[in-house]
Amino acid sequence: MARAGLKARQSGSNAALNAVWFVFYVILNVIFYAIALFLIYRACIFAYDFSYQVFGNDTVDTAPGRNALITINKGASSMEIASKLEMNKIVKNRYSFYIKVKLLDSEIQAGSYILNSSMTYDEILKTITDYKNAVDPDKMQ
Repeated sequence: MARAGLKARQSGSNAALNAVWFVFYVILNVIFYAIALFLIYRACIFAYDFSYQVFGNDTVDTAPGRNALITINKGASSMEIASKLEMNKIVKNRYSFYIKVKLLDSEIQAGSYILNSSMTYDEILKTITDYKNAVDPDKMQ
């Protein structure tokens, strides 16, 4: 008889332990899937924003923006130029600008250019791929 009572208590505690583990398992799964969905959501937003920067008419500022004198040295790589534009807050993302340059197979000309933070990537490329748009920085002072 004592054994039957002991077995009943053990099976009751095993059932309670199993219930706790089941609840713990469900909570962990909910947390995992919530984090996974959040990360997928953020990745989609990043991909959309990045592709809009490359293919859309995205700008850093609204008009009138602010002007910046950008000097492009002879032999500078497209990534160096894109980094300089990002550092001067002319483009939002150096990688999206770099991809735009490569997709359009643009030849950027060395020189000094006045660029505005309200210019689109296409307008920036139109300016820096034509040496006629270059300015003399010495005459600006």
